Amino acid sequence: MMAHKLTSAVFPQKDKLIRNMMGILTETQVGNPLTFPMCGFGSDDWVLALLKAKSYIPLNELGPDHESWGMKDAGGGRLSIHDKAKQHIAYAETGSFGNYLFQIYGINKIKHFHQLSHEKDRPWQDVFGIGMQELEANWLKTLRANEKIREENISIVLKLFERNPGTACAEAQKLATRR
Repeated sequence: MMAHKLTSAVFPQKDKLIRNMMGILTETQVGNPLTFPMCGFGSDDWVLALLKAKSYIPLNELGPDHESWGMKDAGGGRLSIHDKAKQHIAYAETGSFGNYLFQIYGINKIKHFHQLSHEKDRPWQDVFGIGMQELEANWLKTLRANEKIREENISIVLKLFERNPGTACAEAQKLATRR
């Protein structure tokens, strides 16, 4: 998670969605694919599995705070996880969505989005020319269009998630290291 944490330090952000979108994107590009939330598989694999499991959380429900991410502020800079499944869902979706924005719009738009978000809450329309709902719909459409090539991984992570969402990441990491 080093790349993720370094990104958060270099690009401080009060909004958890934007902070994690950038952090997970960086971890995916230059970090360790075994770290949370990828856990050895792609964030896209997890999101497609979550859609099949009907566990997907619409992005507008992921607030800037910790609570909507399955976590609580325990004080003193410490967080506690009160819903491990929700936490994994939120982070996997954010990672996949951040990667989509990177692929479609490029890093300069993402940086501009981050910069503008310090002045304006979630300026999707201002930066990308469309609102969050349309961006989300386009992202999900793109994911589904590529579902067939990810079928094997989707099946694996879906089984792990359905068996026990709280241990799915750890189990996926074990499988990924054996592949």
